[in-house]
Amino acid sequence: MFKLYETDVMPDTFTIMLIGACAGLLALFAISGDLARRAGLTAPGRIMLSAGLGLGVLSISIKVFLVGFLMGTIESYHPESREDLPSSPIDPSATTFESVYTGRWYALPEAAPTPDGAPLEIERVKLGERLFNDPRLSADGTIACSTCHKLSSGGDDNASVSSGLLAQRGTRNAPSVWNAAFLSRLFWDGRAGSLEEQAKGPLVNPIEMGMPSYDAVVSAVARVPSYQAAFQTAFGAKEAITIDNITLAIADFERTLITPDTAYDRFVNGDASALTPQQQRGMALFAGLGCRGCHRDPVFSAAGKIKPAGIQKPFPIFKNSPYVAKYDLLADRGISGTRPTGLWRVPSLRSAADTAPYFHNGSVGTLEEAVRVMVATQLGRDVVPQVSRSRPVVIWDAESRKITPLRPKVLINDDITDLVAFLEALSPRQYHTTPAILTESRPQP
Repeated sequence: MFKLYETDVMPDTFTIMLIGACAGLLALFAISGDLARRAGLTAPGRIMLSAGLGLGVLSISIKVFLVGFLMGTIESYHPESREDLPSSPIDPSATTFESVYTGRWYALPEAAPTPDGAPLEIERVKLGERLFNDPRLSADGTIACSTCHKLSSGGDDNASVSSGLLAQRGTRNAPSVWNAAFLSRLFWDGRAGSLEEQAKGPLVNPIEMGMPSYDAVVSAVARVPSYQAAFQTAFGAKEAITIDNITLAIADFERTLITPDTAYDRFVNGDASALTPQQQRGMALFAGLGCRGCHRDPVFSAAGKIKPAGIQKPFPIFKNSPYVAKYDLLADRGISGTRPTGLWRVPSLRSAADTAPYFHNGSVGTLEEAVRVMVATQLGRDVVPQVSRSRPVVIWDAESRKITPLRPKVLINDDITDLVAFLEALSPRQYHTTPAILTESRPQP
C-alpha cells in the first residue's frame, strides 16, 4: 500500500517543493537587490538582508514540504479519503481481487472459487454429497461429516465441542461448513489451506471419525459396489477410488454450500428495504468501530479468499480483559505453539446467528455475549450502563455502496443490540441443503 502512495502522492509533494524553492530563490534575488539599492546598503548590509530573506524562504519551503508529506501520510492511513483510488468488482472465479479499501461494501458472489477456475462437475458434486453424509467413512460406521456439520441450520452441531467416535469429545468447537469454500485457511488454527486438505483431517483423527489410515478409508469406500460406478462416472477412470478423489469430491460438494442470499447481500445489491434501520446502525457501528479490519466483507473474515490486498493477517490474538479468564480463552494456545497467548484464524461471521455457542472452545452461549467479548478483547472498549443518547440516523449510498460509519466515544447496550441485529442479517432466509446444481439436474417428480 505504501508503495502505491510513493508513486501517487510523493511526486506531487516534491514537485510543489521544487517549484516553491525555485520561486523563492528568484524572489529572494529580485527583492534583496531592489531593497538594497533603495536603501543604499553597503555590501555587508546586502548580505545581512539576503540572509534574513533567505531564512524566511527556507522556513516557508519546509512548511510546504511538511504539509504535502502529512497529506500523503493521512491518505496512506485513510485510503477511503482518496476518491480517485481504483475499486474492482468481485470476480467469482478469482481467489483475490486487487482493490484498495475505500469503504465500499461487497456482496458474496453467486458461486465459490474452484482450484482451476473451471465450473463444478455435477457427477462429482453428487458423489461428494453422498460421501459427506456417509457414516461408513468412520471406523465404527456411526460418524459422517454431516454429524458435526448439520446443513439444515448453521453448518455446525450447536455443541460446545463435538462428540466423535465412541462418544469421545473433542477440544474445539466445530466451525460452520457453510461458505468455507471462500476461506483460505481452515480449522481454528488455520493448518489447512484447502477444502481437500481439511477433509482429510477428520477421517483419521482418533477422536473424530477414527479411521486407522487413509488406505482404510479407501478400502471402506471400495467395498460399497455402487461407489465403484459413481467414482468411474465422476472421474472417468476404473481405479478412481483414491483418498485424493474422495476428498476432492467432498470438497466440490462443499463448494456448493454458500449463502449469497442473506438480507445483507440483498441490501448491498440494491434492496434498500432488506436491512432494518437497526441493522443499518449495526452495520455503521461495525464499520466505525473497526470490526471490518478482521471481519472484512463479503466473507467477513480476514482469512477470506476474497478480500482487499491490504488485509493479510488472518490470525489475531485475544487481548487481556476479564472475559479472557471468565471463558478460559487462552487455555488452548491455537497456532501460537509456545506463546503464552492464543492465536486463532478469524472465523467468518456469516451464519453466526445460527452457530452458537461461540469461539474455539464453545464457551460463550449467546451472540450478544460474544459481541461483548470481542468489543473488550479486540477493540479494548467497555460497554457502560445505559445512558441517554439519541438513536443516530445513518446514510447509505447505494451507488457507491458506502455507509456513514458510527464511532461513539462510549459504547452502550443499545450499540451491542444494533451490532447483533446486523450480524443476524448475515444468515440466509433458508439453508438449501441440496445444491442447486443437483436440483436442476434431477428429474422432477
